[in-house]
Amino acid sequence: MFEARIQMRLGSGGKNPFEVDVSLSSPGGITVLFGHSGAGKTSILRAIAGIRNPDAGRIALGDRVFFDSSSGQSLPVGRRRIGYVFQDQLLFPHLTAEQNVLYGARDRSRHRARARVAELLSTLGVARAARRLPGELSGGERQRVALARALASDPLILLLDEPLSAVDVPTRTRLVEEIASIQRRSGIPFLYVTHNHSEAVRLGDRMYVIDDGRVVQTGTPLEIFNAPRSAPVARVVGTENVFAGEITGHNPEDGTMTVDLGACRIEATHADLAAGSRVTIGIRSEDILISREHLTQTSARNVLRGRIRRVILQADKAELVVRCGVDFKVSITPATVRILGLESGTEITMLIKARAVHLLA
Repeated sequence: MFEARIQMRLGSGGKNPFEVDVSLSSPGGITVLFGHSGAGKTSILRAIAGIRNPDAGRIALGDRVFFDSSSGQSLPVGRRRIGYVFQDQLLFPHLTAEQNVLYGARDRSRHRARARVAELLSTLGVARAARRLPGELSGGERQRVALARALASDPLILLLDEPLSAVDVPTRTRLVEEIASIQRRSGIPFLYVTHNHSEAVRLGDRMYVIDDGRVVQTGTPLEIFNAPRSAPVARVVGTENVFAGEITGHNPEDGTMTVDLGACRIEATHADLAAGSRVTIGIRSEDILISREHLTQTSARNVLRGRIRRVILQADKAELVVRCGVDFKVSITPATVRILGLESGTEITMLIKARAVHLLA
């Protein structure tokens, strides 16, 4: 079991230094640290690796203590047996792929080190690139070499800091599968930092949402993405529609309740709260369906008529801002925009199931 209690103040000078105060644990598998840039995720990894010691806390893997402020214990980086895959790989530019990985295996005998390097390069599919320099490798190849170097020392735990942020989508998809496979074969815990939803869901056995140096929710990625428990968590994990309202009625036979947002009303899954209670709700943009027609015969409890204020087109998705008393963000495909002829000013119907409306603490 890996466990960490980390307290540290970052930055110097100024009136509002950034503080990290987290408790983490991982029984194994892949534990995801999820959050926006600047939330403190990389600082947590650096503390675990020993690049920077916390001001207080304890970091241990089973009986092996890496850091303990109460006893003054702090293992040097080289004795922690921690593998680290950096966001920018940090490969030595003057060494070949093979030599970079060999650097990670430098504590072995020469014969055993070379055998281990050959095994890792083959496993990660970059054996043919062994003699090439990092500048001659693709982004995916460089990341595989960085993974191989981190694993070459047979670490007790592997830290990965947004390792796939610099590779293209097809390469990222393949590498996600490879990372999951490597973890299963190695049997060591992985701590994986990302702010990518699909990576978190595909890889994470457990996830910590980090916001402003604090853990704000823990659970499986799907649990958290589908049901964030607070407005801060909802914003971090991408629940784009967060509204404050008041419960105005209950429909126990339907398992729903009505929430008045002021300019419109929403039916949500029933909660044991009195009428008149103030609540905050969250709706993910991709959980909203749209139609050009005003539909009445539908299973969706919420059928809201609104007008498009803005259409934001990107390469692989589109976002609508729809005014329905309040502004809703709706995520659709560019093809839907084209097929339905959607533009600013178009009237549409939004369909939202009650179970897609999450009650936030």
